[in-house]
Amino acid sequence: MNRVRDHAKPEREFVTSQLSLRELCRKHGISTHSSVVVQAKKGRWAEKREQYQAQESDAYVARHAVRHADRQAEISDRALDAIDEAITRFCEDLKATKAVRQPDGSITDDRPSHISEGRDLNVRSDLPVDALSEFIEATPGG
Repeated sequence: MNRVRDHAKPEREFVTSQLSLRELCRKHGISTHSSVVVQAKKGRWAEKREQYQAQESDAYVARHAVRHADRQAEISDRALDAIDEAITRFCEDLKATKAVRQPDGSITDDRPSHISEGRDLNVRSDLPVDALSEFIEATPGG
């Protein structure tokens, strides 16, 4: 590099990376480490690095929080859809009738007296019981 140095590129690289000043000097072929240290102090490179890292950290947390919230909403929607479908199917099964031929030849409608389905689903929810009750009531045939 020339004796008159442009410190903008090393500063930007220092602020946005984890390189030490010594590593930065080696990378850019700067033999006078002390001049870069002086520029770094004058330009407050360390403070700028901390601010940059804090902003990046906040941005990462925000992006992660949004992805997590979207995923939670997707899971909740799927769970509610599955519960809605199960309740609807159960209600339809209870109302179901089938034609049965009687010994005298007549045909009558027969409703099931007992319906059982062997599925287990354990769900933990932060929803209050009232909200779940409202959901069941809003389900077709609930």
